[in-house]
Amino acid sequence: MMTKEPPKRPPLYLLTGLIMGLLFGCILSFVVFPLQVASVGPAHLSEEHQDQYRLMIALAYASSGDISRAQARLAQLGDADPARVLSAQAQIALGNSATQREARALASLARDLDTFQASAQSTSIAINTPNPEDVDAAPTPFIAEEGGVYTLSSRELLCESSEAAPLVKIFIFDENGQAQAGVRLAMNDGETNDEFFTGARPEFGPGYAEYEMTPGSTYVLSIVGSEALAGLQPAACITEAGDPAWGAWLLLFNRADD
Repeated sequence: MMTKEPPKRPPLYLLTGLIMGLLFGCILSFVVFPLQVASVGPAHLSEEHQDQYRLMIALAYASSGDISRAQARLAQLGDADPARVLSAQAQIALGNSATQREARALASLARDLDTFQASAQSTSIAINTPNPEDVDAAPTPFIAEEGGVYTLSSRELLCESSEAAPLVKIFIFDENGQAQAGVRLAMNDGETNDEFFTGARPEFGPGYAEYEMTPGSTYVLSIVGSEALAGLQPAACITEAGDPAWGAWLLLFNRADD
């Protein structure tokens, strides 16, 4: 008589080993050696995506006009010459009739960025390089219509905020150190001659006046018709927070004793 063999069952140790292997793998993956996610900056993007990043910066600049913020964003790409790269991308976009708006935005940012960087470089040279002719030289006086001789006693570049406009801030005092209101000033860039007066901003004192300059222009400051200071230009600088900005020229004039 033949005995019937019991049906074979799969060994449980295989299933147990599979489950333990999965558990061990999960522990290694999520606990012992978890995935480290690192942020990837614009400099690590592909060339195509870097072009898109520059375009977004150019379009944002066309809307806001904030050259400092645009420069800070472009710096994250690590380009040796951002203005040249922008110009090259603008030329490519110019060849396509469907991307004329983008081409204009790129070209405008390239032009303004080049002007801003040139101003920053010239300002750094002017501030850090002494002029031998100015050593031990007395300031050149001019005669004001109000009477007395005025001299430029102080000239300083202030770097206050990345959102500030390029300004000239002027204070005029008499021989006793009293601020003088109503003094007529003028700024001439070779094309226009804008007149203004001290005392128009009383919150800063009666002897205070300010003028907003246009990047790329060079000005001559006159006081009551007499040339006081030539070669004034918007100056780029770096704030204490490390942000690029337009500086403000602080000029102090004093009237000498008669």
